[in-house]
Amino acid sequence: MAEGLVEQERGRGAAPAAASAEKLLEKVPPYDEAAEAGVLGAMLQDSRAADIAIEELKEEDFYLPRHRTLFALFSELFHKHANLDEVFVTSELARRGLLESVGGKETIARLIMSTPSAAGIEAYCQLVRERAVRRELIESAGKILRLMNEPSSADASELAESAEQIVYAVADRRTSEDAVPMQKLMQSTLLEATKAAEERAQGRIPESPALPTHYVALDKILSGGLWPGELIVVAGRPSMGKTTFALNIARKISVGHEARVKPSAIFSLEMPSAQVAKNILCAEADLNGQKMRNYDFTPEEFACLKSASAALEQAPLFIDDTSALSLSQLRARCRRLKHRHDIRLVVVDYLQLMRGPAGGRRDNREQEVAELSRGLKALARDLSIPVIVLSQLNRSAERRENEDKRPQLSGLRESGAIEQDADVVIMLYRPEYYDISQNAQNVNIGEALVLKNRNGPTDKVKLTFLKNVLRFETYMPEDEAVAAGGMQ
Repeated sequence: MAEGLVEQERGRGAAPAAASAEKLLEKVPPYDEAAEAGVLGAMLQDSRAADIAIEELKEEDFYLPRHRTLFALFSELFHKHANLDEVFVTSELARRGLLESVGGKETIARLIMSTPSAAGIEAYCQLVRERAVRRELIESAGKILRLMNEPSSADASELAESAEQIVYAVADRRTSEDAVPMQKLMQSTLLEATKAAEERAQGRIPESPALPTHYVALDKILSGGLWPGELIVVAGRPSMGKTTFALNIARKISVGHEARVKPSAIFSLEMPSAQVAKNILCAEADLNGQKMRNYDFTPEEFACLKSASAALEQAPLFIDDTSALSLSQLRARCRRLKHRHDIRLVVVDYLQLMRGPAGGRRDNREQEVAELSRGLKALARDLSIPVIVLSQLNRSAERRENEDKRPQLSGLRESGAIEQDADVVIMLYRPEYYDISQNAQNVNIGEALVLKNRNGPTDKVKLTFLKNVLRFETYMPEDEAVAAGGMQ
């Protein structure tokens, strides 16, 4: 009898609770019309904002049907044409018979006029995404409530497990990462090893997934070159040759015989794209960089310029010179380049010029740089390509009293997280940078110091630095003799 009374009391309490929960679920789901309109308006104003929105949001993140329709159309058109404008979008909506369903051509004009600035795109996206997650959670709560009210033979632990799966499904829709069983990994590894063994038995060299830098000694240390998914930090003091070194790697990878070149993307936050292209042209044509500024060439040099220019025109090299690029902008552009051109290498010049994530603390630069380095590492893994990022060093080497000014890992500027996140750290060193009188015999001689190599040894590689033609070359012993002779 006591058990019956307890059940009655439970029933009296449960009914109002269930009714209250159902009333909450009947309320209008959370959404932010202004934020949704802000995203769409920013996409129409600025192609960079469209890049970010497409990377950050999905069609179903928008609550209003007309906004879903517009976002889907904007995404489709942007991937095809890379630019959106009012006339083009309105015409395409009319052609597809969608203009009236989104509110007419006045809606498109209103989106542009009511958006204060495309610079707020990251904040708009965050608001839209947060409201979308809240709606998904409310929908999940409704599913759990219905599950609890339906007659079932399941016990409490089974119901709890079902409810847990419903909630976890929300997170699963926001990520595609899954754990891979060891069996599958071993099968894949054995298959690759068997294929390589068979090719070697037939006298062939197995093709490596690594991109060769074409600096033989460096490739040997790196087990073949730059590996997919790795973050490679190239660091050095100003004017040490970081940009020249990275551009040479990209040039060697993307220029040459059509069968072996791989597409590369260069993000130059410091130098205009036209200057980057000229520097690459100087290196390819073996022409003096000073002469390139005024186009002051002999007929023979001009012939070399034309020949190198023709080769570079065919090269799958893409240069973006957007200053103060944010991590989300970089990620969106790399994804698009990967989708359209299957880029195999990304070069970022340089880390300290990037903008930190939206909402990050601007008063803590070290934390901001740490977030950037983590984001770059994630980008390399997500796209399964090597990412080279250039980084400045602090003045610790100059303050050393001993003669050895070679840089150390502790010299990485602003954040120890760079060293932690990097798979490979290469620091450039040229003796003549510090004391030309004592290092006369080392003019044109440089070193690439591999100070961190997560999957291999550390060592140093001697290089020849040809400053006038903006090139690093594989070191040859005779280079020192030439350098020494030039100083006499």
